[in-house]
Amino acid sequence: MYKILRRKTDCVLLRKDYTEDVKYIVKDIEGDTIYMCLNDLSKAEKAFESYDLEKVREEKRKDFENWLSENAEA
Repeated sequence: MYKILRRKTDCVLLRKDYTEDVKYIVKDIEGDTIYMCLNDLSKAEKAFESYDLEKVREEKRKDFENWLSENAEA
């Protein structure tokens, strides 16, 4: 089972202990894994701190519009 280390409105930083390693995951509220690593809390915290779901959504909108302009016509 994962332990919640930190939580924001759009994502969570999780920790899972194994015999020799610690796994860190940053997961957003849409269920996407944003970041995953072993034994490096500082990098996981950096990914957690910098994550912004609205910026991700805006980038997805741009990518979708670009895809449409290249692959579909009205």
